[in-house]
This record gives sequence, C-alpha cells and structure tokens, in this order.
Amino acid sequence: MSRNLSDSIGELSEASRKYIQTRIDMVKLTMLGKVTQITTYLISSLLLTMAGALILFFGLAAFVAWYGQVYHDYLTGLLLAVGILVFLTLLFLLLKKQLITSFVLRKYSSMLFEDDEEEELL
Repeated sequence: MSRNLSDSIGELSEASRKYIQTRIDMVKLTMLGKVTQITTYLISSLLLTMAGALILFFGLAAFVAWYGQVYHDYLTGLLLAVGILVFLTLLFLLLKKQLITSFVLRKYSSMLFEDDEEEELL
C-alpha cells in the first residue's frame, strides 16, 4: 500500500511538472505571437508614415514647381506649400488624441486581448 501510494505521488509530481512546463511553454508562445504582432504593426506603421511623408513632400515640391512655372513666382508657391504644411501640422496636433491614441489603443487591445474575447463568446 505504501509503495503504491509513493508511486502515485511520484507520478503525480512528474505529471504536475510536465503540466507546469507545458503551461510555461504555452505562455512563451503566446507572448511571442503578441510581440510579433505588435512589432509587425509598428514596422508597417512606420513604413507607411514615411511613405506618406515622402508623398506629401514630393507633392508639395511639385506644387511649388508648377506654381512657379505658371505664375513665375516660386517664392509664393513655396510660401503656400509651407502654409499647407503648417496647417496640416496644426490639424494633426489638434486631432492627435482622437485620431492616433484611440486607434492605437483599439489596435493594441485587440492584439493583446483577442483570446479573452474568444473565450467570452464560448
């Protein structure tokens, strides 16, 4: 009886260790997936922001060149382009919280808590 009990406790101990190790591995894999999603989102957002900035600046440079050729006044075209940049910057600063913060918060929360939402549906 004592031998059977000690064998059972040994098996239970081994099963518990395997279970804990499996849970730790599952948490590691889950965190790896989340970190990968967040890193991918950050890199793609950075690339899209840089591409958008390049498009904006080349578009404004083209506007300055067009304005200078049509109206023979490059300085006024340049001042108009700078005015557009100042306007867009002020608009961004005023709407930053509504546009950026809420979007990033929703995106990260959907990445981090997607498993919780799936469990609530079940």
